Amino acid sequence: MGDTRGVRNRLLFAKRRLDELSRMGGGDFGVVPEEERQQPLQEFFFHLVGAIEFLAQTINDARQLIRDEEAVTPNRVCQKLANGDPMRTILSHLHPQTHHKPLPKDPYSEEGSHFRIILLRNRVCHHGRNPFHFRRGSEPPCSLFLDPRDRQEKEGSCKPATEELTLFWQLVNDKCEHILYDILGQSYLDNVSV
Repeated sequence: MGDTRGVRNRLLFAKRRLDELSRMGGGDFGVVPEEERQQPLQEFFFHLVGAIEFLAQTINDARQLIRDEEAVTPNRVCQKLANGDPMRTILSHLHPQTHHKPLPKDPYSEEGSHFRIILLRNRVCHHGRNPFHFRRGSEPPCSLFLDPRDRQEKEGSCKPATEELTLFWQLVNDKCEHILYDILGQSYLDNVSV
């Protein structure tokens, strides 16, 4: 059963890992041993995307879309929501389809950032691979790969990793809060079991 606590807790847990990562190596993860940076990074993406999945469950419960809660995914909830429903639009932005799709033209846009969140979660949590592009003698010293599916791992972001991780958290947090409080509204929140 979805509820607002599940969404907000996942966002809180992701923020804790983000804060931990931000204190490591002054943002240069190249000076931090992999075994020290990998766990908080995995947990950051696990909880960040987990908040989106909990949000889908909360929307499903509020709208009574899919009976089998084990079948609830962000994509299935989007399919059940009417075209033009603001929750469908926001949820589809939060959890875009990435399978066999190219990176958006502007990887720094909101669309590109949400696309990269899903790609990076898959890379870090499911494949256990390093998402960092390290540079010696140039700025930023550590960034995230633009497209982590690139096996050549040539192109890193022009933005520091901690800056992008912070942006990723903010984008997901803001959209989740918008759905929970502006769209679902207080009447739903008052009826949620605690």
